[in-house]
Amino acid sequence: MTDEGNRDDPLVGDEVGALPEQRKQRDPVSTLSSAMLVYIFVNLAFALPLVIFPSAYFDIIGLDSTVADQLGGLRWVGGMLLAWSIAAIQVMARPEGKSVFVTTGAFQMTFGAVAFLYSWSIREYKWDVWYQAIASIILTLGAVYMWWARMSARKLLRGTGTR
Repeated sequence: MTDEGNRDDPLVGDEVGALPEQRKQRDPVSTLSSAMLVYIFVNLAFALPLVIFPSAYFDIIGLDSTVADQLGGLRWVGGMLLAWSIAAIQVMARPEGKSVFVTTGAFQMTFGAVAFLYSWSIREYKWDVWYQAIASIILTLGAVYMWWARMSARKLLRGTGTR
């Protein structure tokens, strides 16, 4: 005689009538942290070359050397992106009440993606296609991920959630 009616252990997926296992939802804090890491990476990928060697950076991505030399004065843009990266590290340390920063970062990525995609559509870019494609993809995926992370961690960012 079997005691199948009084089972305390959960049903395993292979058993008849067993329910599929529920997927554990991702923690909003870890989602936000990983989105902030992506944000930091994207900003640093643009910032560091602009701060350290702007003319060479523009030359590497395929701009004519004359144009690259003229744009070498854009070192300040790299400095601003570097500051955004540092601020994102601060958000990772204490995200409570930082919704304004995360929203602004999501808008930054969104507007960057829209600008690159628009530039692509009207063919106004002067650099190599590989750079246009990579930057467009990274900014678009980064923007989507930032918005998703912001929405999943909205209580924490408002300061009403728990860590």
